[in-house]
Amino acid sequence: MDARTLRVLEFDKVLALLAAQAQTHLGRERCLALRPRPDADWVFARLRETSEARALLTALGAPPFGGVADLHETLERAGVGAVLPETELLAVRDLAGACRRMRGYFERAEASPPVPLSPRESAIRWGEGEPSSHLPLVTLGLRLGSYPDLEEAIGQAITEEGEVRPDASPELSRLMRQRTVLRERLRQRMEALAQEFFRKGILQDPLVVERSGRLCLPVLTQFQSRFPGLVHDRSSSGLTLFMEPMAVVGQANELRGTELAIEEERQRILAELSRLVGAQAASLRSDLRRLTALDCIFAKARLALEEQAVEPRPGEILSLPEARHPLLGAKAVAIDFRLGGDFRTLVVTGPNTGGKTVALKTAGLLVLMAQSGLHVPAGIQAQMPVFAHVFADIGDEQSLEQSLSTFSSHLTQIVKVLNRVQAATRQGEGPILILLDEIGAGTDPTEGTALAQAILESLHAAGCLTAVSTHYNELKAFAYAQEGMENASVEFNAKTLEPTFRLLIGQPGSSNAFNIAQRLGLPKAIVARAKQRLGEVGRDFVRALAQVERTQQELSQRRREAAETSEELERLREQHAQELEEFHRQRREAMSRGFSEAQEIVRQARQQAGEIIAQLQSQPRHTAESERLRAELAEEQAALGKEEQALEEEMRQAEEAVAPPEAPRPLSKVEPGQRVRVADWNREGTVLELLGQDRALVAVGAFNVELPIEDLYEASEAPPPASGGELLTMRKQLTVPGEIHLRGRRVDEALAELDKYLDDAALAGREEVRIVHGKGTGALRQAIHDFLRTHPAVTVFTLAPEEEGGSGATVVKLLL
Repeated sequence: MDARTLRVLEFDKVLALLAAQAQTHLGRERCLALRPRPDADWVFARLRETSEARALLTALGAPPFGGVADLHETLERAGVGAVLPETELLAVRDLAGACRRMRGYFERAEASPPVPLSPRESAIRWGEGEPSSHLPLVTLGLRLGSYPDLEEAIGQAITEEGEVRPDASPELSRLMRQRTVLRERLRQRMEALAQEFFRKGILQDPLVVERSGRLCLPVLTQFQSRFPGLVHDRSSSGLTLFMEPMAVVGQANELRGTELAIEEERQRILAELSRLVGAQAASLRSDLRRLTALDCIFAKARLALEEQAVEPRPGEILSLPEARHPLLGAKAVAIDFRLGGDFRTLVVTGPNTGGKTVALKTAGLLVLMAQSGLHVPAGIQAQMPVFAHVFADIGDEQSLEQSLSTFSSHLTQIVKVLNRVQAATRQGEGPILILLDEIGAGTDPTEGTALAQAILESLHAAGCLTAVSTHYNELKAFAYAQEGMENASVEFNAKTLEPTFRLLIGQPGSSNAFNIAQRLGLPKAIVARAKQRLGEVGRDFVRALAQVERTQQELSQRRREAAETSEELERLREQHAQELEEFHRQRREAMSRGFSEAQEIVRQARQQAGEIIAQLQSQPRHTAESERLRAELAEEQAALGKEEQALEEEMRQAEEAVAPPEAPRPLSKVEPGQRVRVADWNREGTVLELLGQDRALVAVGAFNVELPIEDLYEASEAPPPASGGELLTMRKQLTVPGEIHLRGRRVDEALAELDKYLDDAALAGREEVRIVHGKGTGALRQAIHDFLRTHPAVTVFTLAPEEEGGSGATVVKLLL
């Protein structure tokens, strides 16, 4: 990526925020060295890692990075046979421990995968398949090595203070005990000699001191000849000599030999531990690199959580809804930035300090973040392509050394950008993002406008996605006149005379110089004179732009209203489908209860017939009573047979009624005025107008809806014949009355009876029923009304007219 672009977009400050989230020194260095890359596979892998680390942080908490230090040089020396000191061995042990703890963290993640992220936090993938460069984060963590023997060996030999333990080996333990014994004997002997020579007046004090590693007695200089021993030191005054008595030289030499043996054993132990480290040096270096990479990845995840950022999805356009500048913190105003699709060039206008530059910087910085594997602070629908190049010329970088003015400085950078765009286009690289602040500024407005138009034409023809800011009205008109170019503005509150910093795409803006000047205290007379100086042509141009802006705002408002209407229609469609499904479910249950009741009637009839047969068997043959019973039995059997046949027919027809509908038939052609069926809505409508090759405007009920032609099917030619359910309904209508009397019932009894009655009435196809509950205290009426509000078969209810009972009865409309 272009170094100047990184600088003017302040990418280094984002990296500083990222580095502050790292837990190790190496991780911070890696964060600061991060750079955007144009490789889509690489970008995919890094964004996937950030999303996975974010899920792990949410599910398992922070990973244990303690003990990770920069040991590259230490491991390299151990690999070539160097003996490491105790402190470096301890650092290696801590690194081995960090590998063990981090591996355990990822083993827990593998055993209990993190819960899925919320829609806002979900990782949106860059493509159907996974690029070969991507390694799942858990797999990367499980590749960390295990060094239990090394960790244990160093821990048993080296103390936390960085010293070899006295019991690090049997030989060292023996030598340490021997040294203790020799030291004690030597000190006892020295203390005895000190007392002896003190009594003789040779010593001023009976003290035993250590000089140059040897035990000595402080002998006065004038008594040196009377003291048999070796001089090891002299006091600063020269009056005292520190002498080792000849009587203990042998003991002291034996102690010194033991200490040398101890040091040799220590070095042997350090060499053995260093050899173990050297044997694992290559693996430890690889793990140190993995841990550094993991620290950087988890730093990205922490920053994403802190910024409430999302992973952008891939797309041909740059779309950043609710985008926030990551360096502004709570002061950042969310903007909706879009570039690509209907337009590739965006001209942003508006007053100074209104947010034009911040809008350009926000878009550029979020692109750089995404192509570095960072989530972006924007809405969940954020998407962008992977840019081959990002060029930005933002801010005033005058060069005093090169005597370049603001205009010359900007133009020099634009020339470089144009040259690099041409080279990239010849090589087939793309896409390219261009961000230019105050294009054409710093020179004569007429010439600056002409140059800006020519530059925009060149970049547009090269296929770049370009966003520029300007104050020139001519560039606003230029953008309107060009195919694939669009205006945008930063919103300005005309009442408060202050910017809102919101970006309005499709609406040109005004510099509002007169309003701002007046707010800052410029006399009104001067402002009025300035407006006169603007000239009639200029005023006409400004008025024309204002009219265009108002038209754009009206169109935007209509589009929003249409979108809201479409959303409301879809919501109502889903609600209707759910209510219809619930109604059919309850209808099926009511039908099932009806069949059960019919079966019970048949059972009772059979039981009654059995009783008659039993009576016949108990009567003498051919008596008057037996003949009467036989006649009744014949009538019962005939009625029972008819009832069973009717029941079987009703059940067959009911099963047909709830069978799935026939699949809709696709259309062979579509033309205005044609009746069609919208399968997804289960509604029919009329085609009003064809919109291109694949869409049509359809009147569905009270709505005119634009729909894909592939969603339209043939409408039904004639009303279907009565189904089994409808036949059953016609029969039920004859048996379900149009009103129910609940006066005098307790509330629970009344509601249970009313529930069954409403199910039967709905099943019978009654559109309206009447509930007589009486006036009384009104408690029963209130309970019934509360119940009706939640019943799925009830559409509306009201008190009956006075002539039909008034407040003592309720009329209910049922859903058919």
